[in-house]
This record gives sequence, C-alpha cells and structure tokens, in this order.
Amino acid sequence: MKRIITLITLAGITLPAFAQTEQVSTVDSSPAKAFYATEAWDKAFMGYFGVNPGIEPGVPDDTAEREVLGQIRTFLQSGTDADIRAAVQAIETLIQTKRAEGMTVSPMMLQIAGTLEMRNAELTSDEAERKRIMRRAESYLEQAIDPNTGFPNFLRAQKNLANLLFRTDRSEEAKEHFIKAIELGDRDAVTFGLLGAIFMEEGKLISSESALRNSLMINPGILEFKQLLGNVLLQQERYAEAKEIFSELLLRRPNDVNFWMAQSNCFIAMDQIDEATRNLEIVRFMGSANVPSLMLLGDVYINKEMIEEATEVYLEAIEMDPSDSNLNNFIRAAETLNNFAAYEQGMQLIARIENFYEGDLSDEQEIDLLSLKSEINISLGKGAEAAENLEALLGKDPFNARALLSLARYYSTLDADEDLPIEQQDLMESRNQQQAIIYYERAQNLDDMQAQVRAYVGEAQLRVQRDELDVAADLLEDAQSIEYQDSVQSYLDQIRAALRNRRRS
Repeated sequence: MKRIITLITLAGITLPAFAQTEQVSTVDSSPAKAFYATEAWDKAFMGYFGVNPGIEPGVPDDTAEREVLGQIRTFLQSGTDADIRAAVQAIETLIQTKRAEGMTVSPMMLQIAGTLEMRNAELTSDEAERKRIMRRAESYLEQAIDPNTGFPNFLRAQKNLANLLFRTDRSEEAKEHFIKAIELGDRDAVTFGLLGAIFMEEGKLISSESALRNSLMINPGILEFKQLLGNVLLQQERYAEAKEIFSELLLRRPNDVNFWMAQSNCFIAMDQIDEATRNLEIVRFMGSANVPSLMLLGDVYINKEMIEEATEVYLEAIEMDPSDSNLNNFIRAAETLNNFAAYEQGMQLIARIENFYEGDLSDEQEIDLLSLKSEINISLGKGAEAAENLEALLGKDPFNARALLSLARYYSTLDADEDLPIEQQDLMESRNQQQAIIYYERAQNLDDMQAQVRAYVGEAQLRVQRDELDVAADLLEDAQSIEYQDSVQSYLDQIRAALRNRRRS
C-alpha cells in the first residue's frame, strides 16, 4: 500500500531527517472473505435454494427429484448441522441413483447439490476433506450451467459458483461468473460487494468503488463492504471521504481496532496529527495495540517532537513482540531517534534490541546496529571508540556506506589536542580533514546513489570550512546531477554568490 510521508527527509545538509510514517491498515479483500461468516451471508445463502422462473429452470418434473426436493426443504427448516448433512446425503443418493440408471439430473437439483456441498464443507475441520467437498460442489455447479447439458443462464448457479471460486482464491474466474449474474439481472448486494473486492485486488479502483457503492445502496448494513469502500478511497488518496466512512463504521463497531487504525492513517495524510494521536492512544488504551500500531504512534510522537513519549512507545513495541519480522522496524526506530538528535534515547533502543536479539542478528543487521551505535557515539563525543569500531567494520565490509560516511564526518569535525603548539594543531587538523576527504571519496565511488549524494555534500561542507569554494561548488554540482534537491541548490547558490563577490573584490 502507498506510504504516507508526513514530513520530508532531507539528506546531506545538517538538518535532521524526519520520521516516516507508514500506512499500517492492510488494504486487501479480507473484509470480503470475512463476510462469509456473517448473518447477512447466511440469509443470502438460504435464498439460493429458491426458484426464479425466467432466468432459472423451474421445479423439476421428475417425481423422484420433487420428492427429494421436499425432503431437503424440511431438513433446511431447522438449519442444524445434522440436517444439513442429511440433506446432502439425500441429494447425493438421488444423483447417484439417477446416473446409475442412465438418467440425467436437472440443473435445479445440481445447483442445490452444489450449494448444499458448499455448506457441508464448512462443517468439517479436516482440510483435505473440505477441499474434496468443495471440488464436488464446484463440479455440480459447473454441470448446472453447462451450455450443452445444463442451463447457462442459471443465475443462482452462476452466483454460487462465483462465491465458491472467490472463497478458494480464484478471483479472476469468480469475476466472470459475478459479472454474468449481473448481466442476467442480479441486483444482490453480495454480488456487487464481492465483485468490488475483486476489482480492488486487481487495482481497478474506480470499478471497485462503483461496485461497492451499488452494493451499499442496495444494503447499507453490510459493514464488510463499507470497510472495503473505505480501503478503496484510501488507495485513491481520498482521505477526507475515507475518514467519514471509518467514522460511520466506528459508530457501529467502536471496538474494532482496524477502523481506528485506518482512520488514524486518514488523519495523518490530512496532517491532523492530534486526531491521529488520539486514535492510536485509544487503541493502546483498549489493550489492542500491536507492533504496527505502536510503531505508527511512535512515529507520530516523533513528528510532534515528543521524544520521550516516542521512545516509551518504541520500547513497548519491542517488549510486545521481539520477533524477527519486527527487527528491522525496531532498528529503523533507533535510526529515527538518531536523526532527531535523540542520542541517549537511540542508545536505549539499541540496548533493548541487543538484549532481545542477542545471537539472532544477521550480519547485515549487526553491521547496521554497529554503524548506528558508532554514529551516536560520535555525536555524544565518544568518537575515538566509535571510529575504532567503524574502521574494524570496514575491515569486514570495505564498501559499507554508513561506516565510510560516519568516519568521514568524525574526522572532518575532530579537533586537535589543545595542549599541542599551534603549528602542530594546524597540522593535525589538516591531516584529519585529509582523512575525512579520503573516506568521502570512497563513498562517492559506491554504487549507492544516496551515499554518493551525501558524500559529495559532506565533502563540499568540509571544503567550505577549508575555504576551497571552487571545489565545494563542483562537488555540489555532482550531487545535484545525481539527485536534485532544493536545499542543496540553495547551498550551491550561496557558494557561487560568495565566489562572485570574491572575484570582484
């Protein structure tokens, strides 16, 4: 799903990099699948046993079929599991008997058989058995609409086959049958709603919205389809409309965490940060927070410059679920704190990560954490130890961009010992700067474009300190040729203006 960036990250200049906040509400068809467990589906399902003359075959003339149809209606009046199974057994026996005698089975009975088998599949906990039953149901429904032996315009069979295919994750096939049902005149909210879910899966958002609005116009009470409409509006970045949809849903289901989360994302996109914070804290107060919601809340606090609150939430997230799938997000949170100059808090997170993930870090993650710790230590004035760690890291990974850039920054700001004579201090400072330039140049030759830009800008800043404005201007032009940034251009313009003034004087 599209990421929502609440503030813009600026690389290179000495401004902090702002936190990035992600959509965490999953936009998919899960509400549509959940619909099959609702009372609305049960009511729609029971309607599939009726007869609609004109677009469906009538009640069969065969006496045996009529007799079994009467038995099935009796069984279905109770709706118990035992009676569902009895109804299945009755129609299965009829079909086997007629075929054994070389007789055809009417499309109506095949449709009912397929529908009953769909319900029968829900009664078994054995996955292999459930799949066998669903294949049998599919076969009956396909026979019911077979153009040669069945009734192709059998609306209910088309709808049931579409439902079966959708529930077994064959949306493309299901779509054809839902559309066929609509062509036959179906105006059922279920058909439009599930078709809308399929269009959303395909990324056809306008078609999805149209189908879902048709569904809700027919039956506005199906909340799963209203949730899908909210998700579609989110994908279209129509946040104000999506927010209202989730407001309506919250009135009906105030304890649904997904609705609170989705609405908070709308608030973030609309720059209504206080409202987003309120929603996320409600989820937290309800005891329903998960790692994604806590990470999002932490990012919101960061963007409000509430560093302590953000740190508390990030730490809570680590405690909640220190699984491998969340580790990179936790490292990213520590990096965010570092970007906001919250160095002590960043080290808190790193210590907690190392405590929970000791021995489980990949080589790349260990390098990331070591680089981050070294960057923070440099910022905290513990540069010598950090530089030693970074140089050891480069021994293992000589192309590590973060280590190269951190060392370059360290040496570019390293002060000489004040106890030395002035001449030796100047010599030491010059050596440190030359060492920084070497690291910047190594980073400029990496394949990482972002690292190249940061290295060009970093060296340019150092060249300005050395009063080498011509070289600084060339370096910034190189940076701009890779990735244009307004802030870098402004810096470059200032240097060019200084050069012009110098030449005139």
